[in-house]
Amino acid sequence: MAAYDNHVLPFLWLKGEAHETITEYLEQIAGANIREVCLESRTHPEFCRNGWWADLRFIIGECKRLGLKIWLLDDAHFPTGYANGALAGENVDPALKKTVLKHRTVTVVGPQPSTVIKLGNLMDHTERFVGAATFDAAGAPLDLELSVEQADGTPARLRFDAPAGITTVELFVTSQKTGFRDEYINMVDADSCRVLIDAVYEPTFEHLGDEFGCTILGFFTDEPGFMNEKGTALDDASTSSFIGRGDMSLPWSDELASRLCNALGEDWLTKLHGLWTREADGARARHAYMDIATQLYRACFDEQIGDWCRERGVMHIGHVIEDKSCHTRLGQGAGHYFRAVAGQDMAGIDVVINQLAPGIDHGRYSYFHGAWNMEFFTYALAKLGSSAARLDPKKQGSCMAEVFGAFGWHEGLREMKWIADHMLVRGINWFTPHAFSMAPFPDWDCPPHFYAHGNNPQWPHFGQLMSYMNRTATLLSGGSAARPVAILYHADAEWAGSAMPIERVAAELTRAQIDFDFVPAEAFEDEDRYEVSVADGMLAVNDCRYQAFVMPGASFIGSATTRAIRRMMAAGVMVLAVDEVSSALYDADGVVELGELAATPLADMAGVLASVGLQTVVTDTPQPWLRALRYEHADETYVMLVNEHPRECVDCTVKLAQGERLCGTRLDLLNGTDPVAFDGTLELAPFESCFVALETDGELESGDGADMGSSDALALDINGPWTVALSPADSGTFGAPQELEHLCDLTAERFPDACGTFRYRTLFELANDLADAAIDLGDVYEVATLTLDGHPLGTRICPPYRFAIDPLAAGTHELTVDVINTLDHAIPDIFALTEPIAPSGILGPVTLCGQNLPK
Repeated sequence: MAAYDNHVLPFLWLKGEAHETITEYLEQIAGANIREVCLESRTHPEFCRNGWWADLRFIIGECKRLGLKIWLLDDAHFPTGYANGALAGENVDPALKKTVLKHRTVTVVGPQPSTVIKLGNLMDHTERFVGAATFDAAGAPLDLELSVEQADGTPARLRFDAPAGITTVELFVTSQKTGFRDEYINMVDADSCRVLIDAVYEPTFEHLGDEFGCTILGFFTDEPGFMNEKGTALDDASTSSFIGRGDMSLPWSDELASRLCNALGEDWLTKLHGLWTREADGARARHAYMDIATQLYRACFDEQIGDWCRERGVMHIGHVIEDKSCHTRLGQGAGHYFRAVAGQDMAGIDVVINQLAPGIDHGRYSYFHGAWNMEFFTYALAKLGSSAARLDPKKQGSCMAEVFGAFGWHEGLREMKWIADHMLVRGINWFTPHAFSMAPFPDWDCPPHFYAHGNNPQWPHFGQLMSYMNRTATLLSGGSAARPVAILYHADAEWAGSAMPIERVAAELTRAQIDFDFVPAEAFEDEDRYEVSVADGMLAVNDCRYQAFVMPGASFIGSATTRAIRRMMAAGVMVLAVDEVSSALYDADGVVELGELAATPLADMAGVLASVGLQTVVTDTPQPWLRALRYEHADETYVMLVNEHPRECVDCTVKLAQGERLCGTRLDLLNGTDPVAFDGTLELAPFESCFVALETDGELESGDGADMGSSDALALDINGPWTVALSPADSGTFGAPQELEHLCDLTAERFPDACGTFRYRTLFELANDLADAAIDLGDVYEVATLTLDGHPLGTRICPPYRFAIDPLAAGTHELTVDVINTLDHAIPDIFALTEPIAPSGILGPVTLCGQNLPK
């Protein structure tokens, strides 16, 4: 494919830099195969004031000159919700401020007639009384007459007659003091969320509205959330901000209170007790609260902003915090991923701070401030985004991932390409690389930084990665993926009781090359947003078709989901309940009626699905690190194949699940080598990926290129001797060459604490002419550019470091290889505290591969 669209929009941080510096950076961005840029205040001293508008007008002019389009991050600084400080002052309407519901208990030993409890809080003058409920020593509700006495129009005392024994009074109050981002907007109040629009969006339209839909494409919302508390990390690397924790303040508004009262009935105050326990009898209250809160988040915040944008000809994109189970919880989370991004024109996710690490796909993984649950990031995060992109017609299959940010200087193009493939094969087709910083080098704020005033030695090859991401994302847009399995999103079940997280199921399916979407329970409840049909062995949700429906084990399930499952089972859709069949409803009385549905052990699930032909590809040997995506685009069928292991090769045969040969043409979108015929024999080096364009008639189309990496090629070692010289990252000139007796880790043996370009030279002899050959450099760290007899043969940013060469005559030949390592070898950063230092240079073996070499 020669033509491709732009699918990358990197952050460019603005802090009020000189216009000459801004021009330099925009020119560098435009020269790296990038056509869009997202401007982020980090922080600009005059955000939404004259200096900001002047800088944006200048940038717009430069972007027009360079052919760049613009996105704008939508607040003075991340996370979105600060509203440029509009709610931070003293003279702010209290009705607009973030509000939470708190509870506390008072224990009374009775009998005690005319018991009085003082209301109000000397430590919190924002506190307002909502109501109270009483319970006996066993926790059963008491029907006591409670009298609220006023003082100056404010509830001051609660009076009641306490019966014999222990009486617990639970007081419910609102507060505007949470100790965490009190100046942020209230995500469950439409008027409060409108403050962000009035403070940032409207002024932008007033000053730059003539560029909306032209140079300015839209707004980027970054990590908004309920912000009722910060939360802490639990032992399983998830956030403590789960509904039912006894000491958490809950997002609140008048509208939320009204809806919750209607949902729970007249005795709703008594049922509120369930919001601060995880007991089964509180499941209905917990689910009702979270259901309402996340619906209000969607309507008040995300859809209000999205509607405002679309009415003015621009788009609304971005992401919430998904990690640490925030996507199903409160605190810094938004409670329900699909609702959180419902107003956006693209779904969105982000991966930061080494949340992806090649070869580490489960367990806890340390970073400088805690640990990550790697199973979630590896198997669930990207699929959450691409599932929302497919299920919401407004998004038209588009999902953006913010990538590369805050990994540290050890992250080079090699790992970035791995991350890009990780996202692409899971359906992500837009990217926001993080970030271009114009601050003086080195900037300690969340490296790596691209370009970095020319100090990042890998920058000259960054455009190769951007071109690859654009090409691949273009191919994976505007079509449809084959995903035969729907996995029930576990948010609703988790709110109510115990629930297996979706990543447990997703991991098993991914390792078996079975593709899937996550589908929320609301798909079976909200007929305005979802069109669902069940017939002829197929479940269809908004035109996405599934042959199997998998429920992660959970103690509770919704009544609408239960009814849908019965319809699926009757229509021949395969239904699996993993490890546990739900036994109770979270939104109704009665028992769960699912016929003879029995639990399927997690370890058996993938095999059951594979037995009915639901794999994207079938391999002759198990390949747990092979990822596969089948995609229909422009009357063509493509299969993307990715080896996600950083050390082990994939070597197998693949066929389609229907038993057909997987044959066609193998494409290399990264290096642009000639297509080659593909007959189902798959070899992928670590970090390697490819596309196979399937032949509809099953006939192989011969390609022009030769694959010298195949196992039947002969190899001749190029043993040197070698010389190597270093051009430091900030130098531009090479030092004196040093002789190498053998290839080695240059950081360990020759150039400690050095970053830059290592130039290798050697000579080798050929006894006879050679055609159809390649040079393989073996193990390299990490960007390699090869020159043979003065002729450049290209650059490889990741394995395999293999270069096809023109026919060679017998005689002496000169080989030159420039290898660039990463800046962490020379510059420390906080993100490197838990990351090893990689080797530098060529480790080899370096071989000449061909068919007519001497044996």
